[in-house]
Formats: sequence, C-alpha cells, structure tokens
Amino acid sequence: MAAPPGWPYSPDGRFRWDGAAWQPVQAAQPYAAQQTPPYAPPGTGAPILAPSDAGPRPGRTGTAVFVLVTVGTLIAALVLGGVAGGAVGLATTEPVTDAPAPSFPGRFPTGKQRYLPKVTLTMVAVNWLQAANSWRCARSAASDPLTGAKMGMICRPGDAARLHMSVYIWYDGPDKVLSVKARCDLGVRSKACTSLFSMMADTLLSPDRTLRGQAEAWAGKNADKAAVTAIGGVRLETSPRPHSMEAMPAI
Repeated sequence: MAAPPGWPYSPDGRFRWDGAAWQPVQAAQPYAAQQTPPYAPPGTGAPILAPSDAGPRPGRTGTAVFVLVTVGTLIAALVLGGVAGGAVGLATTEPVTDAPAPSFPGRFPTGKQRYLPKVTLTMVAVNWLQAANSWRCARSAASDPLTGAKMGMICRPGDAARLHMSVYIWYDGPDKVLSVKARCDLGVRSKACTSLFSMMADTLLSPDRTLRGQAEAWAGKNADKAAVTAIGGVRLETSPRPHSMEAMPAI
C-alpha cells in the first residue's frame, strides 16, 4: 500500500518518506518515564514524593478519582486510535525533496536492508582513515538510539585538525555498518571539508567502480549545502549547519 499523497508515512505510521528514502519515526519517551522519584523542583531542595509514596489526601479523593479516570480514558483513546497517529505527530521535519513516495515495502526493514551495502568497518576505519590518513579511532560499546546500532566508533585526525574534524561509525558487526557521518568545522567552502566528504563517498562506494566516481563528484559538488541523493543503495545527505555528510542505507 502506498503512502497517501501529501502525507508520506508508512501505513503503520512507523516510517516516513523524506524525499529520498523511508526513515524510521523515532518515538518520544513518555515524560513520566524520564522521572526518578523522589525528585525536587529546581531551586527548592524539597523532595516531592512520587504518587505511589504520597498516600491518599483527605478531602480530595473524588477529584483524584476523576483525574485518574479522565487520564485513563485519554490514554485508552490514544492507544485505540493506533500507533500511526502518535508516530505521525512526533515527526516534524519536512521532506528534503518533492520526490513522491514509492510503495512501502511489505517487509521493512529486514536483514541486510538495515546496513550499508558492501561497507565494512575495516574499509572505513582501517583502510581509509587510519592507514591512508593516519587518523586515530576509538571504539565505544554504547548503542545508538537513532539507528539501533549496537556499537559505535569515532575517528579523528592525529594533528591539530582533530578538534575540527571527525567521522562517526555506527555498526552491529565488522560487516554490518548502519551509518557513517563525517563532520567538519573548518568552515563552509573549506577545501579540507570538501575533500573529507568526497573521499568518504568514494570509500563507501568503492566496491562498485562505476558508481564511486559518481558519488565522489556529488559529494564535492554538494559539500557546502543541504542536499540528498541515493547512489548504489547508499543514501548521502549533506548539511551546512552543522557542516556534515551522513551515509545511511537507501531503502
């Protein structure tokens, strides 16, 4: 079933068409789940007990019951209304292009569709950044809530530019890379930034000789502006603020 015209969401509301690819809609964490009672409002220093510890309040039983019933009814209505409506309300960004959304895949995302095709951790971190450019990389066991990746890695130059350039890699395994993002804070139109983005695009498409040149040329041309494209199953998106380029699977 294709997403309705003018409302580019998947039928279940879990994914949104951004003009180039279907992207997952991130659900916001409920406010109550973010609190760890007892807590104190800023500036008061006085702890406030959680509802479970506060106990009944004389003279306000009827009001409390009414509030609980009302809140319960609203929650039930939201749940019965479907997850799609809630997910739609959480996404506020506009599509990056006017390209119409294609039919939504019946199974999405599954298996290798979640990963950058033919891209490996060695290809990006070892061969390109460390061996060819003397960058230093550090691994992290932290997961990424946006991509769902189990592990992360950050790479920086070994010289003074390390404070202004970085490449983030999110992956599940050596040959299961979900996202690669390069950031360069040396200024828009900086040759170093343009070169970083161009070489990143060339590296990610290096398994396909017919497409790596196309990807490198696109990155160099669009390094200083907001743009998006999909080449060989890789979705490339550039942004001037912050000055960056990110690669994700183009599904």
